[in-house]
Amino acid sequence: MKLEEVFEQTHKLPTIPKVVQELIDSFSKDDIDIETIAKKIALDQVITAKVLRLANSAHFGASRQIASVNDAVVVLGFNTVRTLVVASGVTGAFITTPGFDRKRFWKHSLRVATLAKWISKSAKFNGEVAFTTGMIHSIGEMLIHIVAPELAAKIDQYVENGAADRVALETNNIGFDYVMVGEELAKRWNFPVDIQMAVKYQNMPNVQEPPSKLSHVLHIALHIAHKEADISTNEEWMASLPTTSFAYLGIDQAAFSLQLEEINDLGSGMEEMIT
Repeated sequence: MKLEEVFEQTHKLPTIPKVVQELIDSFSKDDIDIETIAKKIALDQVITAKVLRLANSAHFGASRQIASVNDAVVVLGFNTVRTLVVASGVTGAFITTPGFDRKRFWKHSLRVATLAKWISKSAKFNGEVAFTTGMIHSIGEMLIHIVAPELAAKIDQYVENGAADRVALETNNIGFDYVMVGEELAKRWNFPVDIQMAVKYQNMPNVQEPPSKLSHVLHIALHIAHKEADISTNEEWMASLPTTSFAYLGIDQAAFSLQLEEINDLGSGMEEMIT
């Protein structure tokens, strides 16, 4: 199968609401009519309901009940609301696929997203952009399950049995990998180029030219998400962290490893995002 064939199956491709597309486009714009966009969000009842549940969750700790999209913008800020709407629109865009654990997939994506946002503070990078990138970093995997379910299930089984390199497995069995599919879908959805490139270089940010803060932030988030179940001491964390990414971002690894105990509660109360 060729990569182009995936995107020729238009009836299987995920589609996102128009307002979500507008919000994606707004990532690269400075002159945003927030009031008009808030009105458009409010017209989509499904997304509005999800955003309001999230806005009123313990995670955000709002000082008062948030009853409308406008309230959410005032209390949480436009950037946060935009992130919630985009993430909600993306998670709702994919059809249910037999044999694919959709909830587990989005739970992992949410974990990577919250880690990326947390890491971005130390990297002095836009946390909302980092969160959005984390949420979509492996959407190519889900799309492969939609267009080639049998092959995808076989690769999942290899991974479950201990094969660590999903990229190599997909390349050898399908002809392309989830990173390539994810980059192409991010391009078709008009995500900013910085996000597209972070998806592309998530596993190898050191070869990207020019270098990108976002790619290194995502790479560290992925590393922690994959390692956190097996590592507990600061010494183990220090030894495992991707040194080159920390050096590029100017983050002190020793100081960072002392903060890692904070990660246990990251994302708490955000489960509404994936339901």
